[in-house]
Amino acid sequence: MKRDDFIISKVIKNVGIIYFNRPNKINAINLKMVKDIRNILEKWEKDDGIRAILFESLSDRGFCSGGDLVHLYKDFITNDDCKNKDELFIKEFDLDKYVASYKKPIVSYWKGIVMGGGIGISINSDLIICDESVQWAMPETSLGFVPDVGVGKFISSLPQALGQYLGLCGGRLASPDLIKHGLAHVFIDSKDYEKLREKFFELSESYRDNELIEKLRKEAEKYKKESHDTFVEKNYDKIEKYFCKDSLAEIYKILEENQEDEFARDVLKNLRGKSQFILALQFEKYFLGKGLTYHETVDLDLKILRQCLELGEMEEGIRAKMIDKDNNPDWKHKSLDEVKIEEVKNLLVK
Repeated sequence: MKRDDFIISKVIKNVGIIYFNRPNKINAINLKMVKDIRNILEKWEKDDGIRAILFESLSDRGFCSGGDLVHLYKDFITNDDCKNKDELFIKEFDLDKYVASYKKPIVSYWKGIVMGGGIGISINSDLIICDESVQWAMPETSLGFVPDVGVGKFISSLPQALGQYLGLCGGRLASPDLIKHGLAHVFIDSKDYEKLREKFFELSESYRDNELIEKLRKEAEKYKKESHDTFVEKNYDKIEKYFCKDSLAEIYKILEENQEDEFARDVLKNLRGKSQFILALQFEKYFLGKGLTYHETVDLDLKILRQCLELGEMEEGIRAKMIDKDNNPDWKHKSLDEVKIEEVKNLLVK
């Protein structure tokens, strides 16, 4: 295996391991990585010697920081020679759907930064193990688009206030939050992962399919870490108070009425710094997602991203955050009053 490859594959006993190996960018995913993962999975799906897949990171800082937005910006969005501006999205979303219907069990180990495209690839795993370092988020609204890669299906399954808080603000979840809300399966201490990993390899010699996953889950439960108070848990009553509303305008109104509360002040500042069209879109998408299948959600995400490209909000968001880093995006929709709800709802038609 080449240590300079961003995706490294290795087989231990009957487990095929796919390592994310781009530590300087916390494994930010580019087009080649998407293609490499797809090729490896297709090869292993036909290999009777491979009974399960394991997604892991070789970066100490996290599992994956999301898509490589600088690559997206320079090689696709602003590249006049690029005819297929959405090629990365198409290939990545096809990979996500392929993983969701993969014929062999998949296990993922989440640690550190877990965001965007990394969540999209791994969230349909049969077993997700997370540790005390996890910071899970979908921060796309800061970048001029909405939570994508099919993760909206999972956000829409959450209680309204929490789902809207995560989708609109890009709020972060810790491992106890993920377990409580069904986004991961087992919370362990990172120091115990190697022992559990070795047990996984050992079990793969005797078991396969669902039986292998159930045996591994029982082993993982032996290392189960006790829950602790998280930022979201400590502020859950406030999240309920501010985000369980029938419109985005109502959320703004109650936040404005409670500016003596530091949490409300921070949230209002967060929301006002974003494209108001994108926020209105995500607010409505939360409710629509409740009636969509996972595959329908992914297809809608592709449609929305294409529109965000045309609108220019994605380009401006990435420019401000990742290219010029001035953190001063010039959004086309600066006020909620400028947003036409008909345009938002038309975009959400399947």
